[in-house]
Amino acid sequence: MNIDKAKLADLLYDAQDHLNNAIRLLDMYVRETGDSSAEAYIVDHLRIMAGRDHGFLAGDLNIDDLIEALNEYEEEDDEAEDPAAN
Repeated sequence: MNIDKAKLADLLYDAQDHLNNAIRLLDMYVRETGDSSAEAYIVDHLRIMAGRDHGFLAGDLNIDDLIEALNEYEEEDDEAEDPAAN
């Protein structure tokens, strides 16, 4: 891997923060306009992508899944580097 895993995790957390900020801004737009299409087709989809805390029954890949996969990948690397762990 060309970039260190801590930096990758930071990228994911930053992306998640940006998505959550976009959701907040779009929520304000929806409240002001009553645009239920924007809520259903944009805001709700962004909520699902941003993380697991969305309240929908969805199995879509989200940023929390990517963070978890990165952490699992780190654990596998640590075990591969430490022969005493096997």
